[in-house]
Amino acid sequence: MSIPDLPHLGGLVFGTPLMIARPKLDTILQVLSFRLQGDSTDPAVPTGDQPFVVTPNGIAIIPVLGTLANRTFGLAAMSGLASYVRLGEQLDLAAVDPAVKGILLDVDSNGGQAGGVFDLADRVLALRGVKPVYAIADEACLSAAYALACGAERFYVTQTGAVGSIGVVALHADQSGADEKAGVRYDYITAGERKADANPHAPLSDEARATLQAEVDRLYGLFTGMVVKQRAKVSRQAGETALKSFHL
Repeated sequence: MSIPDLPHLGGLVFGTPLMIARPKLDTILQVLSFRLQGDSTDPAVPTGDQPFVVTPNGIAIIPVLGTLANRTFGLAAMSGLASYVRLGEQLDLAAVDPAVKGILLDVDSNGGQAGGVFDLADRVLALRGVKPVYAIADEACLSAAYALACGAERFYVTQTGAVGSIGVVALHADQSGADEKAGVRYDYITAGERKADANPHAPLSDEARATLQAEVDRLYGLFTGMVVKQRAKVSRQAGETALKSFHL
């Protein structure tokens, strides 16, 4: 991956709510830190942007693999990103293909970006009225990946599969110390209240933290409410209590 790709990848990770398992986020941060330090070694990562195949009995297998993002801008093959836009296109194709009798989401993902996931999850649920939709956690089906898969009418898990990690996280990178050591100071000239909130060249202010926390809480409410609605077997209160046990 070339260094010019870093701004896009950084924008997917820093300062925006994520629905991703924390160990996977730690791995991404480690890779990004190597990139920022000039390491050009490409880690071995899976790709999730492959076309689906149809089994002899008419089941379209749609891979949901790697880290999930709303759009990948051509980075999927080299960085292990899977696109919500691309997955939506595959679902649409499977829905109208007369050779497809059912759809299986083959999931091995620790989750990813919050933006775009709920709209795609609604499309998965809507497909249940068109064709049977199944999902399998093989091996990880965590966070945003679970948000997509929980709308399936049948959900399978391998013996060593992991399901859940229902939550939202946002990360702020404070590089002001590094800026000072490098002899660089960034001054933001802004118009509009708190336009420069959560920028990486200053510590996170209390106001910016509160704003980011409110958005994380809002998305968490959407996530838990969606899971309870789509699984539809327990009351909201009982479901939210059960959800806490999924955290990894």
